[in-house]
Amino acid sequence: MTRQSIELDLSDFADAARITYKKTRKAKRTPRGAKITGPEPPKPNRSGPAIRATIDRITRRVPEVMVKITQGKKNPETGKREILCKDMRGVRAHMQYISRNGAVELEDENGQRYIGQEDVRDVLRGFARAGTPIPERDGRRREVYSIVLSMPPGTDRDAVKAAARDFAAAEFSGHQYVFAAHDDDAHPHVHLAVKTADARGVRLNPRKPDLQRWRELFAEKLRDHGIEANASDRRLRGIVKKSERQAIRSLNDRGETPRRVAQQEAQARDEAAGRSRHANPAQDKISAGRRRTTAAYGKVARSLATGDAEDRALALRIVELVKAMPPPTTRHEDRVAQLRANAKTAGVDRGADRDAAKEKPEQGRDR
Repeated sequence: MTRQSIELDLSDFADAARITYKKTRKAKRTPRGAKITGPEPPKPNRSGPAIRATIDRITRRVPEVMVKITQGKKNPETGKREILCKDMRGVRAHMQYISRNGAVELEDENGQRYIGQEDVRDVLRGFARAGTPIPERDGRRREVYSIVLSMPPGTDRDAVKAAARDFAAAEFSGHQYVFAAHDDDAHPHVHLAVKTADARGVRLNPRKPDLQRWRELFAEKLRDHGIEANASDRRLRGIVKKSERQAIRSLNDRGETPRRVAQQEAQARDEAAGRSRHANPAQDKISAGRRRTTAAYGKVARSLATGDAEDRALALRIVELVKAMPPPTTRHEDRVAQLRANAKTAGVDRGADRDAAKEKPEQGRDR
């Protein structure tokens, strides 16, 4: 197979693996209805060598970046989430949180640094008045996006902060923003607060593809600072389950059981006992996704196997990666299996206890 054919197959893999580029959506339009376009965000490199490098990092299990937009709490009655930072009251509370009430340094888009409560107040005045004003209270839309950039424990904290600085400069040109690095957690992470409206009034409206692109860009900036980092789709690593939400982890840490978790546990216990069966509407989709993933890996591995020694070695690692992928089971299925295994073990133990109890009288008669 020619080198060109391998490059084409790598491009096909990128499409199948969602290594794609989409521009951040913009929400605002002019009064006449003409769309206002912001500056073109940076595009991830989708060349053959870049895709090959991404696959190589996946097979070597390079640490994955985490980029998330902080969401408000969900109203249990309406199912809708609270809008965070919809007015200056919310923005003020968020700035106090990320600056730890002025104790942690903030840095803005111009490289200006702020420390202490008076400096935090200066930042807040700038957010409230510059460009598109932010209402003091009773806001109805998000005025500041709270973004968290994180890496696994052990990652160099200075490099994470430097990469976050470069990421923000590349992605949010024209927007006001500040960021703060937090060192009070095992995971090095940076909180980034970006004003939704840029200098021309164009508003950010990020969607799922944008978050993936942000992950790719943050990983690229980390690599620029000497940190091995990847931003692959979890399904490409054989991971079906989504990571547990921070709110759930916080409740668990406090010894509290979230209502939804309690319901899930009850469903698992009912199924383990044979009283009912929980149908997961997403199971077919999960299984189909795994089939697509393995098919995409199979095609690119066969293609790479016809290349040079380096490509052939990568093809072998792809095969090993796919073989090592765990079954595409859900948390519910895992919990049901665990409960059944526990019940079986308990049954064996009870049987052993009964046998031991029967032997004791006999031993007494022998004596």
